[in-house]
Amino acid sequence: MKQLLIRKSHRWLGIVAGLQLLIWTGSGLFFAVMPIDDIRGTQLIEQPASFRLGHVSLVSPSSLVRQHPSLSMVSLTQVQINQRINTPVYIIKAEDDNAKEFKAEDAWLVFNAETAEQLAPLTEAEARVIAANNTRLPVRSATLVTKVERGSEYRDGELPAWKIELEGSDHATLWVGANTGQLRSVRTTTWRIYDFLWSLHIMDYQGRDNFNSWLLRGFALLGFITIISGIVLFVMSRRRKKPGRRSKRLTSNR
Repeated sequence: MKQLLIRKSHRWLGIVAGLQLLIWTGSGLFFAVMPIDDIRGTQLIEQPASFRLGHVSLVSPSSLVRQHPSLSMVSLTQVQINQRINTPVYIIKAEDDNAKEFKAEDAWLVFNAETAEQLAPLTEAEARVIAANNTRLPVRSATLVTKVERGSEYRDGELPAWKIELEGSDHATLWVGANTGQLRSVRTTTWRIYDFLWSLHIMDYQGRDNFNSWLLRGFALLGFITIISGIVLFVMSRRRKKPGRRSKRLTSNR
């Protein structure tokens, strides 16, 4: 009776958990087989030319603060020196107060590092130039995106951003920060397959970043119980067969 109950439980647990176990195995196989550089679209990107320090004349951070006093309380860890097309720039990840002072749509503030002038967001033409500097693939379209929905292919990135779609079989998309001019993400068909399988793997179908959902915990526990019940059934079956074998041997000896 006890063994029959375990068999029935194991059968139903296997039906419920089997599909998710198959998804975990299949998605894990995809992650193991696909090179990470192919998923990230590294093969599509080229490193653009950049200035050397000896070729530019940068204003000091102190001069930047004198022209923009509201930056006086910005932490050094919030400041970067980079290049936006052909312009060296100071990039500041501002706090809310700084963003309000400069009437910024988001927290990214960008200043010409040679003149200390605050720069406006990229135009479409400038965004296309940045795309051309980062890849050899021709640009198909460029769209300014100010808001993305949960589960979008572009998550937790700089906004507003230019969504630049490229020609080619892999339907690649470059996401370029509209303020900083930095290439923030590369999205390809391979990445989108990866992202979909990842959502199935961790069972977070929208955010794709929650490893601790009760759904995932529940199915992990269910899979564990299914495996344990299978092992118990195997052991019980082996024990049940042993007396029968012994009796047959005794009969043959007589």
